[in-house]
Amino acid sequence: MRVFINGHLVDESEARVSAFDRGFLFGDGVFESMRATGGVVFRIDRHLARLQRSAALVAIEADDLSGGGQALRRQVGQLLRVNRLREARIRISLTRGPGRPGDYLHAPGPPTVLITTAPFRGIDPDLRSRGVKVAIAARQAIPGLALDPSIKTISRLHMVLARREAAERGAHEAVFVDAGEYLTEGTASNLFLVCGGELRTAPVPGNALPGITREAILELARREAMPVSEAPLPLSALDAVDEAFLSNTSWEVLPVIAVDDRIIGSGRPGPVTLRLGGLYAGLLAHECGDG
Repeated sequence: MRVFINGHLVDESEARVSAFDRGFLFGDGVFESMRATGGVVFRIDRHLARLQRSAALVAIEADDLSGGGQALRRQVGQLLRVNRLREARIRISLTRGPGRPGDYLHAPGPPTVLITTAPFRGIDPDLRSRGVKVAIAARQAIPGLALDPSIKTISRLHMVLARREAAERGAHEAVFVDAGEYLTEGTASNLFLVCGGELRTAPVPGNALPGITREAILELARREAMPVSEAPLPLSALDAVDEAFLSNTSWEVLPVIAVDDRIIGSGRPGPVTLRLGGLYAGLLAHECGDG
């Protein structure tokens, strides 16, 4: 596979990042994950805008982000072509660049920009048809006062540990709860609940990452005249929930049938989840030119 690093197209085996890159030393950087369907990246403008917001919030300035990220857009397109990928996952990683071990403040730079692609085959269809179990993470969500949840940071250690914990408990994903006992988000997903016909999800900014897929699902729900609530989700809401699902670029709409030992609804994917899943698949096909 070929990759772009700092504007240069090279074989992945030849890509080099400084041993003193602050992304490696401190996790000092941001990233964006996208998906291509039929060779078209779904809502790339919104992904690039979110990357720009993340970079601005952590004060990383990169020439590649100027002009609405047009240079990055061209490089993503070129990378898909040279790697002969039509169904793909794309990741743009942006760090503050080379620094010095132990020096949190000074970053001579310039920023490091890495774009990679990989074939995308989707999740196991059985997971979508059966639904998955999630686990409430033992770790609390990082407070917004410590790190703005809208920053898509490469510092993912708390996510990695929570996902490993979930796997050990036989769950597909871990969901975080904050200090106030409110559900926030998964390690790599947004969480939705269906309660009495109302679609509920944590607010942004505030408790969760502003997911691009999350945004699309809310658009679809409102188009269907479905009641929607973007408000804090108390953990106790799970006691009266009819359906639940996760969303992200790769999983799309993934039904949740159990949270820890609590069965959700009938223990099978519910009608609202299935309806939104079908609508989202149609939106993806339409916007990427297949529908």
